[in-house]
Amino acid sequence: MSTARRTTLAAAALAARVSRASLAALVSQAALAALASQAALAQPGQSLAAARLDGQFTLSGRVTVAVNVRGERVGQLVTRTWTFSSSCPTGACPAVRLARARSAGIDQLTLRQRAPAYYTGTGQFYAPLTCAGRAYARGEVVPFTITVRITAATTVGALVQATEIKATYTNKARMNLTPCVAAQSRDAATYSGRLGPTPASPSSPFPASGRSPAGS
Repeated sequence: MSTARRTTLAAAALAARVSRASLAALVSQAALAALASQAALAQPGQSLAAARLDGQFTLSGRVTVAVNVRGERVGQLVTRTWTFSSSCPTGACPAVRLARARSAGIDQLTLRQRAPAYYTGTGQFYAPLTCAGRAYARGEVVPFTITVRITAATTVGALVQATEIKATYTNKARMNLTPCVAAQSRDAATYSGRLGPTPASPSSPFPASGRSPAGS
């Protein structure tokens, strides 16, 4: 075999080895990128699961149900302030106290953690009704359910703090406490919002409850 022929074959073999090495490097880089992508996707969920629900949140709300509730209509937009107070010293707590402002009052209730970054709780308030020309301050009782889902969080040192939430208020029926026959009524709303610049202290007292026909 001539020298030129041997040189050509050697060059081809070297090129093949370089090509295989380059391909292996590309595959390795793609695998690393995929792992990094998976880690990036997993990190938010892990952070939300550890997020502490505490402080004062400003929420934008929308009435989704309004049946025979004075002062409410479907599609009505509202702005509300909800104040959360965690029951444990650090981290995500199994129970969180909520002071929930509505149109003319503040409700206080305890939320329980049902899943990572997800809380629910129930409460009630009284609403006024008029019967036979007489005004009843506690004319009906309004039971309701609240759900809160943490949708964003930030890390401050070793603490993971919830910074954004989505929430719902649902009243399925109201109980008439007057002697008159009242039309069935109910309401519901959805909310989303962010932690305010000045979180409330867990030791701060909650305002007294008020009365309002509108639950949103």
